[in-house]
Amino acid sequence: MPEPESCPGTLTGLYHRLLSPRIPALIVSLREDGLPNVMVAAWHTPVSVNPPILAVAIAPGRFTHTLIERSGEFTVNIPDLPLLPKVRLAGSRSGAAFDKSRLFRYVPAAKVKAPVIGEAIGSIECRLNRLIGVGDHSIILGDVVHASARGFDGVWRSSSPLLHAGTTRYLGGEFPVAPD
Repeated sequence: MPEPESCPGTLTGLYHRLLSPRIPALIVSLREDGLPNVMVAAWHTPVSVNPPILAVAIAPGRFTHTLIERSGEFTVNIPDLPLLPKVRLAGSRSGAAFDKSRLFRYVPAAKVKAPVIGEAIGSIECRLNRLIGVGDHSIILGDVVHASARGFDGVWRSSSPLLHAGTTRYLGGEFPVAPD
């Protein structure tokens, strides 16, 4: 067996990058003025099938963390490659200082007040179950109350989700890593 190659970076910067690529999710929550805010999160996973519960890791200092704590709900939206420019912009600016309410085409959700992103290929609607502080992030557990997708029949058929390859790099479809 060949020796493993050494990877640049510290342990804290390396361990989670080894788990990439991951599907970036667009987390939508409502601001106090009722307008939507969106953040990009790659740290998410299902944690229970019955009942359906989803976990998203968000740092407590993030604007979205505060909004979810206040409103008690959020949506998780799955982008594909055509949304890459908007995903990059949403991921590079804080909603506390930049209005993201016009960045996407938001449409009403089926069961929660926070909207879903109309251009997304899938969406999951959640009500806050609880927040658990873990290191420098909170695990935000959401009870899944509704999910929908286009071109999905157990696997993606008509489009595939964008993939986050770490830092500012993304993969999509048959395309190579998008340049930084």
